[in-house]
Amino acid sequence: MLSDPFKDSRRTAGSLRCCYRDFLYTPRHAELMHLRRKESIQLSARFAALFVLVLLLAAPFWDHSFSTDIWSSQTVIMRLLVGLVALAVITNRAVSARLRRRFPYLPMLMLIVAACLLSIFSGNDPESTILMHSAHSCLMLGLVLMIAIMPVTLVEAILLSLPIIALLIVGSYVDLATGVIPLEMLLSVLLPLAVFSALVQLYRTIMAAQEIAIDPLTGCYTRAFGMEMIKVSFDGALRKRAPYTVAFIDLDDFKQINDRYGHDYGDRILGEVGENLVTRFRRSDLVVRWGGEEFLVLLPELDHARAAEVLDRVMAPGLAALENGQVQRASVGLSERIEDAIALPQNLIELADRRMYEAKKRRDHDDMIANSLSGRRNAVARNPGAPCSAKVQPVDRTLN
Repeated sequence: MLSDPFKDSRRTAGSLRCCYRDFLYTPRHAELMHLRRKESIQLSARFAALFVLVLLLAAPFWDHSFSTDIWSSQTVIMRLLVGLVALAVITNRAVSARLRRRFPYLPMLMLIVAACLLSIFSGNDPESTILMHSAHSCLMLGLVLMIAIMPVTLVEAILLSLPIIALLIVGSYVDLATGVIPLEMLLSVLLPLAVFSALVQLYRTIMAAQEIAIDPLTGCYTRAFGMEMIKVSFDGALRKRAPYTVAFIDLDDFKQINDRYGHDYGDRILGEVGENLVTRFRRSDLVVRWGGEEFLVLLPELDHARAAEVLDRVMAPGLAALENGQVQRASVGLSERIEDAIALPQNLIELADRRMYEAKKRRDHDDMIANSLSGRRNAVARNPGAPCSAKVQPVDRTLN
């Protein structure tokens, strides 16, 4: 059923609006938000790996392990293994690209597990010195601080903390040497603070994405956000070999509305148009304000025929209520990735744009003939003052 224009207010921002569930797990995050988070988490993991590598290279000069005969000890072997893990994280070889897309925290988790194993083996190695234990404790503290700057969810933060918690448990039952740094006490204090700090970073990431993604007038996504989402979703359609349709929508006679009633009235119409578009499409569809009175709708996994049916139902009641009791109409152009044999998202948009202008010209020609060459378009009459979606038949959303 079509929503009341004000009942589902700001639903467009729903996928980016900060909710308590956003701090728990990732499925609610918009795809581009997840991409932003992934980039930040993986960059932090690579910095953490660089820190680990530098510390392990500098540690022998500080704890003088290079001058002692312990090169075959388990501590040195574990240092080499941790160094290899850090090198793999820096070069993006630790996990596959597919796993990094789904679980961006995995490289950091591998680093933490390797560092915890190093602390356990070193703490039980009779050949390790106090300075070596202290170096490993500094390594653990540095990784905990790196967790604090990652925009991870609570579930992800707990997963990253589990190896450290296991280390603390082992240290409580075994006399684990930690050097001059009281590692158990520091980690028990710093680890909860790092988790809370990570959640704050997640909140800031969500709010920053919302500020750049939502058009304040219409509630639709901005053009910059839409361009990035087109690239992401189009690539996903290519991988899945799924249909992908773009609809280009341009409001009819909007310039005349602005000239006759003023820009404030035009802004109100744009706001109602944006809200009606969002409430009539699926949550998986993206409505983008492309510029002025132009809108772009991304319809993943819909072929041209089904998308045309959906657009017919969306446009049938009109997009906004006008002052004279009529409704705002629009011209629409559709293009589909598979049927139109298009390999680039920009070409898909350009084709939909051309088809929209062709539809607008045909509508102009038909209306001019119907109105004795007056050039005025017919509009569907309705009760004055009634909202656009107040008295229309419920829309069958099964196809959409």
